[in-house]
Amino acid sequence: MKNIYLFFTLVSLSINAQVGIGTTAPTRVLDVNGDVRIRTLTDKSTDSNYNKIIVANSNGDLDSWDKASLLNTVKDLAIENKKITYFSNSPVIGNVMNCGKMQYRFDNGPLPQMRLVNPADAILYYTKIQKVNSNANTFIPPNSIVSNLTAVYTMANTWLTLDPDYSNNILDEFYMTYPDDTNIYRVTFLARNMGVDQYFYTMLCEKF
Repeated sequence: MKNIYLFFTLVSLSINAQVGIGTTAPTRVLDVNGDVRIRTLTDKSTDSNYNKIIVANSNGDLDSWDKASLLNTVKDLAIENKKITYFSNSPVIGNVMNCGKMQYRFDNGPLPQMRLVNPADAILYYTKIQKVNSNANTFIPPNSIVSNLTAVYTMANTWLTLDPDYSNNILDEFYMTYPDDTNIYRVTFLARNMGVDQYFYTMLCEKF
């Protein structure tokens, strides 16, 4: 009977005990006070079963961070530059530019439009700077700036026109932010006459 009691006592200690290396007061199951060396590691960057990344805090505590969550966090903070240009006799609405949390395109008209990458109930505030582009590669009056414009989105996530008065040979530059986001977006639209019925469409987006 004593032997059985001793056996279960030892098993309980082996399961619940904390092990310290270089410390007499471990605070985790394995507490190493000192350097750690791992001589060989296998590359698992393409193995979807390895979806955790080891991270450490200032105390040296090791835990994991979900790989997909980390990638999304880095993507949100990263500087991004996108550009779409094409020749056509009318806007190609299928030419959509993804930039951060937004999508942009030229609609028929032409009209600069925007919608969200992920549908949401959100209100975006933006400023529009407009310049009229002549055929001699110069800007001519009148030029304008309008602030505190809004784009109101619902879960339907329909395309919204950013400038209903836009026309060919006008350069529109929009500055906007997404709610509770630290990034600023600068988006440029230019539809330029290149002939009687030939146009050069440009969309630029800078997220920073």
